[in-house]
Amino acid sequence: NPATVPMKIYTTLDPAIQDELNIAGNTNTYNKWKNDDEQVAMSVINVNDGSISGIYGGRNQKGVQEFNRATSESYQPGSSAKPIFDYGPAIEYNNASPGTYYLDEPMSYSNGQSIKNSDSRYLGMITMRVALSRSRNIPALQAFQSVDKDKIASFVNSLGINYGDTLYESASIGSFDTVSALQMSAAYATFARGGYYIEPYTFTKIEFIDSGEEYENKYKKEKVMSDSTA
Repeated sequence: NPATVPMKIYTTLDPAIQDELNIAGNTNTYNKWKNDDEQVAMSVINVNDGSISGIYGGRNQKGVQEFNRATSESYQPGSSAKPIFDYGPAIEYNNASPGTYYLDEPMSYSNGQSIKNSDSRYLGMITMRVALSRSRNIPALQAFQSVDKDKIASFVNSLGINYGDTLYESASIGSFDTVSALQMSAAYATFARGGYYIEPYTFTKIEFIDSGEEYENKYKKEKVMSDSTA
């Protein structure tokens, strides 16, 4: 307990990055906030070593132990889930590619519930690249349905993402509320470093002043997808 045990903690925080996150959340420099109730959570992961370079837990916080929205596993990832649940697994397990075609047309989930794109329009035959860049919901579901669910679950879990007790098809468009901004940052960093996942961490070393003992926090780098998928 650093409140009772004398120690030096070597954090991974980058002050320049943290300052920018504070500016982004506390001022109108990057975004014109509607009011003081509008909220945001931000996290920045070092792509090279997986460390947390900056984290922002919410606007208008005045205490030292306020609720941290960046680490709270209670939010929906929305369309940012599509590379993780849909297109990543399709490339990894089904040999799909950014050029794979999907038919953007009216369709339903397997249980009969209808699904729409955000603009309620359809583009017909489009590639994965177009579907992802335009965030189309129906091609995302088709990619999800093309892969065995157990394989999707394995892929998602290997990226540190928790989707709850059951993997529903609605997860294909990020319709579940059990992830944090920090988890999503770490998952996306895995793509950036060629398919290696590193669990986020905040410090590299602790020195216990009374005893002189040192504890090194060594991160683990795990290959969770092929570099071609990443």
